[in-house]
Amino acid sequence: MSKMLTLDFEEEIEYSMIGIASNLKDYRLSFYLNRLPNFQFKRVESFVFKKKDQIFDYSLYVFLDNTNLRNFYLIANKSKSVNLIKDYKHFDYVLIMDGEINDDFLKEVSSQIKQADGIIITSILNDSVFDKVKGLRTAFEIHLDKVLTSI
Repeated sequence: MSKMLTLDFEEEIEYSMIGIASNLKDYRLSFYLNRLPNFQFKRVESFVFKKKDQIFDYSLYVFLDNTNLRNFYLIANKSKSVNLIKDYKHFDYVLIMDGEINDDFLKEVSSQIKQADGIIITSILNDSVFDKVKGLRTAFEIHLDKVLTSI
C-alpha cells in the first residue's frame, strides 16, 4: 500500500506600496491619515528587523478593512537613521497594502494621502524591492501573523 504525501503551501502575498515623505512623527501621521475616509490605523507592536548584526525597530500601524478585503500596514522606513528599504531612503514611511488592490485604487489612495497635513510627497512604489532586502518579506509576514492574531 502506497502513501500519498500532500504538500500544503500558501501563495505568496502580493503587496502594493506607497512611499510617503513627511516630517511628522509616526503617531501624528497616523492621526492625520485616520482623518481621511479610508483609514483607521491602530498602533501595534513595532516591526523588529536585524541588519548587519544590529537590531532595529520600525513603528507599525495596521488597518484591516474587512469590508473591502484589504489590509493596510503603515511602517516607518527609518530607525536610528537606518532605512528599512534603502532603495527608498527618501521616504520616511511606506504604506504596504494587500488584498483587493487595483491601479486606480492605488492612485486614489496616493492622492488622498497627499492631501493630509504634513505630507511632502507620495509615490507608488515597486514592491519587488521588498524582496531585495534579504529576509525582509519573511520577517515581515511572520511579524504580521503574530500581531494580527492579537488584534
